Amino acid sequence: MTLWPESEDISLTGLMDFDSTNFGGDFGDSLHSTTIETPNFDFPTSDWLPDFCFHMSSQRTSWLDPALSGQIQPPGINSDSSMRLLKCWFDEVCPAWSGFDSKSNMNRKMAEDLWQSSPPVFIALQSMSASFLSARLPQMRHSAMSLLKTATLSVQAEIQELNEKNALDAMPAGIMFSLLCLGTTICWLDTRRVGWPFLQEAKTLLRWSSQQQFATDADKLDFFNKSLVYWDMLISFIYDPEPGTDIHQVSALPSTFQRSGCLDTHSQSSYEAEPHPWTGVSILSSALFTRSIRLCRASRRRITGSSGAMGSPLTVPEIEQAKELEVELLQLQLSPSPSLNDTGDKRTSSNHLLHVAEAYQLASLLQLYIQFPSLLAPYSQLVPRDPSEVETTMLWHKRIIPLTLRLIEVLERIPSESGSSAIQPLLYVCAATGLRYTPTSRVETESNSISGGSQAKPRPMESILDYLDLLKDPLEHSKEDVDPLPVSQMAIDVSKGRAFILRRLNVFKECLHPGPLGVAEKFTKELWAAYDEAPRWSMDVCWISLMDKKDLRTMFG
Repeated sequence: MTLWPESEDISLTGLMDFDSTNFGGDFGDSLHSTTIETPNFDFPTSDWLPDFCFHMSSQRTSWLDPALSGQIQPPGINSDSSMRLLKCWFDEVCPAWSGFDSKSNMNRKMAEDLWQSSPPVFIALQSMSASFLSARLPQMRHSAMSLLKTATLSVQAEIQELNEKNALDAMPAGIMFSLLCLGTTICWLDTRRVGWPFLQEAKTLLRWSSQQQFATDADKLDFFNKSLVYWDMLISFIYDPEPGTDIHQVSALPSTFQRSGCLDTHSQSSYEAEPHPWTGVSILSSALFTRSIRLCRASRRRITGSSGAMGSPLTVPEIEQAKELEVELLQLQLSPSPSLNDTGDKRTSSNHLLHVAEAYQLASLLQLYIQFPSLLAPYSQLVPRDPSEVETTMLWHKRIIPLTLRLIEVLERIPSESGSSAIQPLLYVCAATGLRYTPTSRVETESNSISGGSQAKPRPMESILDYLDLLKDPLEHSKEDVDPLPVSQMAIDVSKGRAFILRRLNVFKECLHPGPLGVAEKFTKELWAAYDEAPRWSMDVCWISLMDKKDLRTMFG
């Protein structure tokens, strides 16, 4: 049973002290050695601001003004380095952290609006840049750790100040954005970290802000809520829901996403005209994926129990919930192409984001069918039951694998150079779970298939064919007789799908942080190896169990 790891269930203050592969030690000096300084910038802002900002507000409250104090500056990071890191954020990090990038990208707009007026944002952007660059420049890891620590201190200080006031005069956008920046990229320094305490702080602040009903901040509230939905979705894929969690409550704002029995398939609710840098054009597809994967994980946890061994079968309530989700997913209308606003990004058209939304729809169905194969049983079957292994194998062959190949077709429509690559890795991991080779028909029993009783003794090599036999692994001699795999078209398609996934993951390493992608690649390879090594007609290999056992998880997005 895999719940939220104890190391993640800590406060921001506690985060500074945890030890994971010397994570805390890499921060360098103790927490108390971090000082608060006001930087001394000795060059005009006009020389560099236009270089990395699409647009700067005409009203600038700048940290470059010597009259302003209180900026947090980490030891060893001078003003020139800060500016280089900020420029790196706008040039490289922002595009790699967003599903599209232009003036319409709210991640970029938030950074432009806040970096000069919010100490946490100012240092959080530098922290992200240092963490991003540390993949190419390992010597920057220590600085990245120091910046992360300093940025977290800054966030914690402002949260404490708000708590002491016990009142909000305006939405704390700077703190919220900093929590997003730090929490979603801590995996760049330690792939196992998902920023759980940052997410919880952000949810608390968002709920508090929503209660104040700041009319002028409605757009920001919507932006942050969608960002948290996406973040929650990533975590839901790799960890079981906490006990007592309402798996259908996705939004950080309770009133935003209410569970409904049916969707209006022709309504605007299936997509949004204005794209979000993480949820794209359909927050609903992200929400449905989260609900689906939570149900799958909760069901798997109950079946296996704390011992990890298979226990009780699926329950009727679980199957009914799965059916309800299946209906909602099938009613989600994302084509023909709706009227969407232009992203403003030459690399990323709105159609790319529409394909991503459709891919999440298919990925949700795929996970439901893998965990609840009885959904694919004929509707004439009055009493739902778990299909046998042979029946499940045939369902994979006829329904699940074709659905996976359909998902891959959608992903193939998105060019590899699309800026939406930042929000795609999870889709490739999902597709990997549906690519297994399956037998198409029963074979003869081993007693009829294996010739003779005792194993043939080695004999002197007499021909070229004997020489070719030496290429085989000794174990393969017996396996090929009892477990032949015909070269079907589906087997070829599965092999092509696997190659495509690995190829794309490698392409993504060139533009995204390679750490999480390395975990994705390792997981897919180990899963496929487990699929391939399983006995014929056996469906014992479950990707959830393998991920939990091997601890191959990170932020796949």
